[in-house]
Amino acid sequence: MNETGISTVPNRAPKVITPKDKKTVCKLFSAERGQTVIAVCSMRAARVFVPPALVFPRKRMNPLLYKDAPNGTLPLINDTRYMISHLFIDWLKHFVKLAKPFTEDPVLLIADNHTSCCSLPAVLFCRENHITFITLPPHTSHVLQPLNKCFYAPLNALYSSETEKWLVQNPGKAITLYKVSGIFQKAYIASARVQLAEKASRVTDIEPNNPDIISDDCYSPSLVTLAPLDNDFTVAVAPEEN
Repeated sequence: MNETGISTVPNRAPKVITPKDKKTVCKLFSAERGQTVIAVCSMRAARVFVPPALVFPRKRMNPLLYKDAPNGTLPLINDTRYMISHLFIDWLKHFVKLAKPFTEDPVLLIADNHTSCCSLPAVLFCRENHITFITLPPHTSHVLQPLNKCFYAPLNALYSSETEKWLVQNPGKAITLYKVSGIFQKAYIASARVQLAEKASRVTDIEPNNPDIISDDCYSPSLVTLAPLDNDFTVAVAPEEN
């Protein structure tokens, strides 16, 4: 389980293909500042995707916000748009309904070490519902988080591509929060592939178990901490007040 932000404007500049001798090249691009929606995704090593959750930056829920979202999407709201503790509990309930863990068949849930995921109510909920909850060490998501390794890059690229298509098909209009679900749905369906789930589990040493897949370089200390200090380095100390 992990989160990613999707914006009402493309998060990258669109590419333009044009003849080599052309001096003026134009591309339609949104000038809006944009708003961000948090997408919470989860996939299993058994190559099954749990329907996502979308956190909209709103105080009140409007059904039109998730009208065209992927089937089974959990709509959530938070005026700060971030995932917080009680929203994580709502997501866990959503997860339990679909994963259906029980005593003889518990479920392993891997998430980032974020404060919203590490609350006492969340831990107790996982214990009561046969979920073994593991958090990743800080600053290791780029190596150990399956979604970061194989899923979010193609998802975000496809979402940016879909926003560009929408702007071309709707000239003079801006993408609002009410259009995000429909655009996200197209990108999510195209990227939620069995091959990606299988590869993500393999390259992060989840399934099958292969400790050698993570190189020894990943355990090395940061090169910045090993860099020698300059002999001419001085520290300025502010004078004490009388």
